[in-house]
Amino acid sequence: MTNIEFFKQQAKNLFKDYKTRVYNENEEFYEYSPRFFNDIEEILVNFDIDDEDSFSLMNAQHIIARLSGFYKWSELINASEPALELGKLLLINRQTYQEKQGFFTNMVESMIVADWKSYEKEYLKNFDDESKLEVFKTVFLEDKPTKSKKRPKVSFNFKDAVNPQDMLKKIMRAKNLSAEKAITSSITQKNCIRIIETGYAGIALSLWGHADPYAEKEKLDDPFVEFKLSKDKERLVALIMEKEDVSFEIAILYFLLFTLESLGYHI
Repeated sequence: MTNIEFFKQQAKNLFKDYKTRVYNENEEFYEYSPRFFNDIEEILVNFDIDDEDSFSLMNAQHIIARLSGFYKWSELINASEPALELGKLLLINRQTYQEKQGFFTNMVESMIVADWKSYEKEYLKNFDDESKLEVFKTVFLEDKPTKSKKRPKVSFNFKDAVNPQDMLKKIMRAKNLSAEKAITSSITQKNCIRIIETGYAGIALSLWGHADPYAEKEKLDDPFVEFKLSKDKERLVALIMEKEDVSFEIAILYFLLFTLESLGYHI
């Protein structure tokens, strides 16, 4: 299989995975059963593909080109063989590379593409495609032993944050969870999709409690909360931070909001 045939097949595979979508009426979002791209939902979100929009093989080709380091499909099919080989390596190593970084972030291109382009711009301005390929293999694909790192704890002090305390306390009581578990259990893919699709998390957060303005706000016994996030949950928080252009703390509160919505609270 030539490199061009490889990319054409990847585009077809992505298109096939897209066509597995089924609408979940109870949860009110589309579900996929991918065979080739297990992160297809994240890919569609990153490229702003609306589930109601028509999605064609041409769209799939464009996404594959971007995930391979090219700006568009026509650039890919006209690239040199070393550039195509480099693009292939960018595509097939994107998830492994991201997992090794220890923190997930949302980008239209994958993390490895973004990091490579930054490196290329700074150090390889006058290099030909064949030289760039060799540098990429050495710098980005060479396995180097690293010390395992414990995931750091994140700490929040809700002492002067009345509404967030009230939100968190309600989740804790409804689910019989600690403050830490109430936060981490709220960071789900379902809530992430709801935040992005609805677009009103910021407004809802500022209006928390408007449904019953005279109700007394609940308070935490200890307003200082520490918690750890898995790689997947870090990725979801980072996605909301970028899509909604908010801080880490606000992104966490958005997840709490939509957990409260699922518990029947009016947001």
